[in-house]
Amino acid sequence: MKQRELSELGKIAEAAFQKEYNDLRPLIEAEARVQQQLIRLDSQAKQSRLDSASAEGYRVTGTDVLWNGWESATRRQLNMDLARLRAQKLSAIEALGTAFGRKQALLNLSNARNEARKRALAKKFSEF
Repeated sequence: MKQRELSELGKIAEAAFQKEYNDLRPLIEAEARVQQQLIRLDSQAKQSRLDSASAEGYRVTGTDVLWNGWESATRRQLNMDLARLRAQKLSAIEALGTAFGRKQALLNLSNARNEARKRALAKKFSEF
């Protein structure tokens, strides 16, 4: 394989790596958003429990049942979203790892080729 071809393959491998990295970033950001929503929901649920203990009308009107139903449904949906995002993230990380491996292999191959060429030139000039 010629050095030019190896260099072009290296550029392609770098582009593939960057693409996989750019595909992973939105998943990480979305995962962080869902985790923040879960934290906010936990805080709201805790505050609701504190407020419901002091407000008798809350239980009498059935608002506590409605709140608990909404909170449970919201938590379930957020956890499903989080699980889906984490599964997608795992696939993206695997693809990123593959792209990184290819990039590194081509870099190592290029470096080995350059070192071999340098040794050959040094040997050739030492003969003179």
